[in-house]
Amino acid sequence: MNQVSIDAHPSDQAIIVRFEQSPTNVESLGHQKIIHLKEMSLDVDIRALSNVILQKCLFIPATSRSQLEQVLFYIQKRGNQRISARSRSSSAVSFDRRPIHSPTISAELGKIDEYIECFYGETSVEKNKGAVALYELSKNPQNLTQLVNNETLMMALARVFREDWKKHFEVGTNIMNLFIGTLCVNAMEHETKRYDFWIAEMKKTDQETLRKLKTAIRKQAMLLAACVTFLTNLATDISVELKMVRRNLVALLVKCLQMSSESTSSLTTATIKFLLKLSIFDENKIVMEQNGTIEKLLKLFPIQDPELRKAVIMLLFNFSFDSKNLPKMVNGGLVPHMASLLDSDTKALNMMYLLSCNDDAKAMLAYTDAIKLLMKDVLSGTGSEVTKAVLLNICLEKRNAQLVCGQRGQGLDLLMEMSINSRDLMLIKVVRAISSHEGATQNMFLKWIETLIGIAKNEGADNSESKSSFGLECMGTVAELKVAPWAKIIQSENLVPWMKTQLQEGIDESEEVTVLRDIKPLQLQIVIACGTMARQLDAARLLAPLIDTFVQLLQSCQIDDEFVVQLLYVFLQFLKHKELSARLMTQDSALGAHMIDLMHDANAVVREVCDNALLIMGEHSKEWAKRIAGERFKWHNAQWLEMVERDDSEFVDYDDEDFGADLKFDHYDDGFDMNEPLF
Repeated sequence: MNQVSIDAHPSDQAIIVRFEQSPTNVESLGHQKIIHLKEMSLDVDIRALSNVILQKCLFIPATSRSQLEQVLFYIQKRGNQRISARSRSSSAVSFDRRPIHSPTISAELGKIDEYIECFYGETSVEKNKGAVALYELSKNPQNLTQLVNNETLMMALARVFREDWKKHFEVGTNIMNLFIGTLCVNAMEHETKRYDFWIAEMKKTDQETLRKLKTAIRKQAMLLAACVTFLTNLATDISVELKMVRRNLVALLVKCLQMSSESTSSLTTATIKFLLKLSIFDENKIVMEQNGTIEKLLKLFPIQDPELRKAVIMLLFNFSFDSKNLPKMVNGGLVPHMASLLDSDTKALNMMYLLSCNDDAKAMLAYTDAIKLLMKDVLSGTGSEVTKAVLLNICLEKRNAQLVCGQRGQGLDLLMEMSINSRDLMLIKVVRAISSHEGATQNMFLKWIETLIGIAKNEGADNSESKSSFGLECMGTVAELKVAPWAKIIQSENLVPWMKTQLQEGIDESEEVTVLRDIKPLQLQIVIACGTMARQLDAARLLAPLIDTFVQLLQSCQIDDEFVVQLLYVFLQFLKHKELSARLMTQDSALGAHMIDLMHDANAVVREVCDNALLIMGEHSKEWAKRIAGERFKWHNAQWLEMVERDDSEFVDYDDEDFGADLKFDHYDDGFDMNEPLF
């Protein structure tokens, strides 16, 4: 350790220690520590305090004692009583590695010479005092002309910055802010206003002046590009960036983007790069959105410059996480531009993934080359997970699914073969998405049904998560196929025993109330598949042995709305077949009781399926129609019935004396015979 320097903090009761360490075979590393002093009244013993500091701060050698005592004596004499807002420990000293933030002081334009004199001081404290004062003056645009025209000041600033910026960071920072940062922001403010004036002049001037104005605007763009680039470099320090934002820099940058939107230039690239950096903060994105940044970016397409295009796509990507911005991008024509770049630009692929979550964007993709490019990438074996995810999203649109399959199903066959051979979970999800669409594409799955069922039976309940997930997707695909000859498949694949075994797993029949310990995803997919199969009468007959199992499941899983809905759908399909409905509608049917309980469920979908099932039950059986009508009456008149029951329970027989008379009702004859007919 060598070259230790000790200075007084310019504003706080603290000393700044700078030192360098030279590890073996490693370049010298500079360090800085701030040591805060709790109290520096005249009663403090400077020598005793220096002993404490030397004991606690091993990076200060004993040979620097005299220098340390001189600085401590200076701070004590200065009498600075302001206490920093930082928390203090109970010891006499504390350490802080945070950067120094220069305090705001009162500066006067008439004292420029005094501030210049500070630059000739021996310590960094004096130099920083002058730099801080001048920086405060530069914040007022009206002072800039006088400051810039002062040659002595400019020369002094240049000399101090050249000599001291490596040794005194705070001095260099304040001079940099004074010299360049503020000037750049003010230049941008001035030039954007002048641009508006020039544009207004161009509408009413002659050809010669118009030519000169266009030349001036082109040169102005070069000046602004230099300012924006420099500010971008300065903004690597987050504290400096925040100062720029407070100067309304975001709105200025959006204005610069508007100025360069007609013809892309260096200003366009510089502005978008800075906006991209600022867009990581929500506050900045809000300002950008309010100033129409998305619309201005969309006008730049098509973009030939790869660097600019990459920055624009990344900026739009940051905006796209807000759901209200996606429709703007879709309506602004971004989809076809991204589609054409899918095979050459990974940023465009990422952007397309978010766009593909929008229904309108899915529909637009049918009229681009996106599907061809995505399928080529996937089937070549080089497709990334993002590529497959985009393909999955767009296959949720029926027209896109048809294009993926092709006229004879060749596209579907290639996807099926690749997903099954590689056990690719994302590809089998794509296949499942295609199967969800009714129409000709479902017929293309018929030759694959046995294969899918075989995988589901072998891997759907496997302990391996990867195998069980793949088997689950295969079962989900099967469950979507309404056109299959299900009676034949149920018999050939011997599905009923397997499905019963899987559905009964987890059910505890030993308890008085059947409890399903854990609903497994495969069980849900089997129930969905049964609902699809039961649409066909021949298949429903073969599934009849599972009815009792379905009732048990309905009793045990009413907290799972999705499972309940699918079970009710299965029963609804059974009820539609008259020969099977009688088994479900016996007088003591547990299913009917559950249906009545669920017809007023909080879930709207449960209520809808339940109402449809009860409607069929009422049509098939007068007894059930009467019972269902009675339950509906009780529900709709529950408040009135409750009041009647409460009044009956609160009725009290009163004694005769309560009426104030001794009435003998048993002997009272009013000439009216209850046994005699009235008519």
